[in-house]
Amino acid sequence: MAVAALLPLSPAHAAYGPPQPISMGTSGGGQILALADGTLQFDDGNTKFLYYIELCRVSSFSAPYIKVYVNGVYQYSLYWEGNTTTSRCPAGYRSTIHSAESSHGGTVANVTFTLVSSDFINNVYRERTRTVTYDNPYN
Repeated sequence: MAVAALLPLSPAHAAYGPPQPISMGTSGGGQILALADGTLQFDDGNTKFLYYIELCRVSSFSAPYIKVYVNGVYQYSLYWEGNTTTSRCPAGYRSTIHSAESSHGGTVANVTFTLVSSDFINNVYRERTRTVTYDNPYN
């Protein structure tokens, strides 16, 4: 019975580091098209991250979205649905909140977010992007 008392009652969990701010926007034709603001946290086990992002459509011709890459490899996209208002989105504009823990089988060296929006100036459709990369401070 002494051996059982020495075993942990539950598995150890990795802890998340401090939140890193996410803030990016796209513009075209002198107008703000889309904004993305929030936070990103890496776990000290190097295999997952936690994000909270408010994606705001301001003047984007098509609905904006965010591409998520881990270690330079595309993983998934976060889409604007316009289902809420937030304090980070200018008055009168709608946003979508994305919040999740993302786990990966291997080491997470970095996470890249690419905000994609568009304009339609002089009858020409153009995609406008802004990319930010966050390095994992635990590796």
